[in-house]
Amino acid sequence: MISPYAFRPRGRLLDFMRQVGNPDLINLAAGLPSIECVPKAALEHAFAETLRVNADEALGYHTPDGDLRLREILVDRFQRRGIQASVEKMIITTGCTQALHGMIRLLARPGDVIACEAPAYYATLEILGDLGVRVLPIPVRDSEGTDLDLVRTLFRRFRPTLFVICSTLSNPSGSTLSNEARIELLRICQESGTRILEDEIYGELSEIPDLKPIRAFDDGSTVAYVTSFSKSVAPGLRIGVCLPGIDSDSFALLKCQQDMHSATLCEVAFRNYLERNELDQHLAFLRTFNRKRRELGIRVIHQCFPTSTRVWEPAGGFMLWVEIPAGIDIERVYQQAMEMKVAFCRGAVFFTSENEHVGAMRLNCSRPNEAALVQGLKILGQIMS
Repeated sequence: MISPYAFRPRGRLLDFMRQVGNPDLINLAAGLPSIECVPKAALEHAFAETLRVNADEALGYHTPDGDLRLREILVDRFQRRGIQASVEKMIITTGCTQALHGMIRLLARPGDVIACEAPAYYATLEILGDLGVRVLPIPVRDSEGTDLDLVRTLFRRFRPTLFVICSTLSNPSGSTLSNEARIELLRICQESGTRILEDEIYGELSEIPDLKPIRAFDDGSTVAYVTSFSKSVAPGLRIGVCLPGIDSDSFALLKCQQDMHSATLCEVAFRNYLERNELDQHLAFLRTFNRKRRELGIRVIHQCFPTSTRVWEPAGGFMLWVEIPAGIDIERVYQQAMEMKVAFCRGAVFFTSENEHVGAMRLNCSRPNEAALVQGLKILGQIMS
């Protein structure tokens, strides 16, 4: 039976981010979109316009909550997906990471029972482990997410303080909860007194029509919502968004103490980009691009990996969660792959227990170009064979 326990994180964000800058690697590990996916011309225009028209505003201090006009635009955008929010309860952050980690630090205390997916984003696990919480891992069953009957049983028994969940295209599994499952999960958490921290950084990359965030079914009293535009526009902008709900003032204070406010220049330039109404067209391009890359990756895996390899097929995004056959030493594969200049994420870093899914890997189908993607996957297949 699953029960809460303390753990030490098995991966460090610092190590993965330092790997990003290595130009010699075929990098299937980093959670970054392709450089082909960044709307560089549109952003060049937005930044030039900002420095020409809004320079005084963009190069000065401003409120910790973020650019007001940007928040107004995002409130309208979120309403299209069912989220009822206000500019007073929205805070612009330095990427989704600051929003996610800030809310965890605000809501979790050492010794608290905190639920999270298994597998879960390693940077989330890093923060939880360093905080000294007792983690309650909730197994991701398949591409449609967790077993809600199990969630109900565990939450009634252990009453976790918080459930941290990547509801759409979960990192690393790629699983996505249906709208019906989101509503039911919210009910379970309301019954157990558990707050939900919904990370939806991949939300707009989903190819499921009419999918709504969990926050769309709540007024902010149970669900805190975080996202960013790092996967959908450009990671270097570092534009994140936090809807802390009932903890808005506490989160704003925490952010102000950390960095006063996020980069004003990027916020104003991104506001100008959004005002050109080009994002939805760009997202349509991204969904097609990502789907083609995933399909290419899956074809090569089926051709070159061991026959009993299992690929979880997500409904969007650019990541693949791959389970390889028992008996293959994933650490040995990793070391040999690095010697051949191919990097991937070992599955173990996404779990809190040392004996969970050592035979899995997360693969990025977007970051390398098509030729490098095929070459990198073929090399992994050759090593495992």
